[in-house]
Amino acid sequence: MERQNNVNFDDWYHREYPRVLAAVSVVCRVAPNAIEDATTDAFISALERWERVAEMDSPTAWVTRVAINNAKRLFRRSSQQTYLANEEAVAAILSDSYRDADLVAALAKLSYRQRRALVLHYFEDQTQAAVAKDLDIAPGTASATLAQARKKLRSELATTEETNR
Repeated sequence: MERQNNVNFDDWYHREYPRVLAAVSVVCRVAPNAIEDATTDAFISALERWERVAEMDSPTAWVTRVAINNAKRLFRRSSQQTYLANEEAVAAILSDSYRDADLVAALAKLSYRQRRALVLHYFEDQTQAAVAKDLDIAPGTASATLAQARKKLRSELATTEETNR
């Protein structure tokens, strides 16, 4: 658990912003500026509620979820074309600490639901039950989605490794 009650907002923001931006960029297929706007707005919401947010088990998971919802809302409101999450687009958004060309390429090949499930489970440390609730799917479907996503990632990364030999 990452309780933040002894950490001020500024320290937390500067530490977690790149991580949240990376997670949102992996999950959402919208223009990079919309991802940045959605992430910034989510942190503003966290600041407005910092006393309560700091007491949560995972403030970073909360702000990531808000940012993803903001990005989806921005996409719907603006009627933008879906931004295709190819290697270059995903890599351009991710911070240096999360940039791994092979991983970015493999993630870009996953379906939206698979990418979102992986981010919720691994970036946000959510349980499979929480992933299911967030994606509005049955727990068994969440488990299967995670398994399929891991399998596809392994396959893509193995293919890349063989190609690089």
